[in-house]
Amino acid sequence: MNPPATAPFAERIAAVAYRPGPYRLPDGGTLDSYFDPYRLAGDPQLLTETAAALADLLPDGTEALAGPALAGIPLVTAVSLYTGLPAAFLRPAPKDHGTWQQIEGADLAGRRTVLLDDTARSGTSLLRSARLLRIGGARVGTAVCVLDRDAGATTLLADHHLVLRALVRDPDGAR
Repeated sequence: MNPPATAPFAERIAAVAYRPGPYRLPDGGTLDSYFDPYRLAGDPQLLTETAAALADLLPDGTEALAGPALAGIPLVTAVSLYTGLPAAFLRPAPKDHGTWQQIEGADLAGRRTVLLDDTARSGTSLLRSARLLRIGGARVGTAVCVLDRDAGATTLLADHHLVLRALVRDPDGAR
């Protein structure tokens, strides 16, 4: 595993993707700044470099990638294109028509799958996604994100046999 992003690369990510707050969290708390993954995904050069950097964080033996809607999908797609690994995409809920699936894309049954997402804060959404993948038969032991807000995700995921690897740690710490 390579070390987290170099300072200049992290600064470029911050310059493109950070927005001043306050930003309201789903739990009612607030942050002084917001990491906007869509601005990162919308910059082709930065997305390409981010995909390469995220690929460096994948553990040896990774067989597939998965990412939750919505922010995880462009990241998973970019890393899949960079590495050649198959990808799957997680819906928040099963479709109520067609296939009725919640996991779309590659068949993950029995595959060592890495969960990719934009940010980790408390870890609850990553844990929810990992549980869904495990129920679907994927072997998930690692989650990789662009930004770790250092607000408990590492500990929560470790309690559920998941390692969290982050490209960038929040320069402002948990708030």
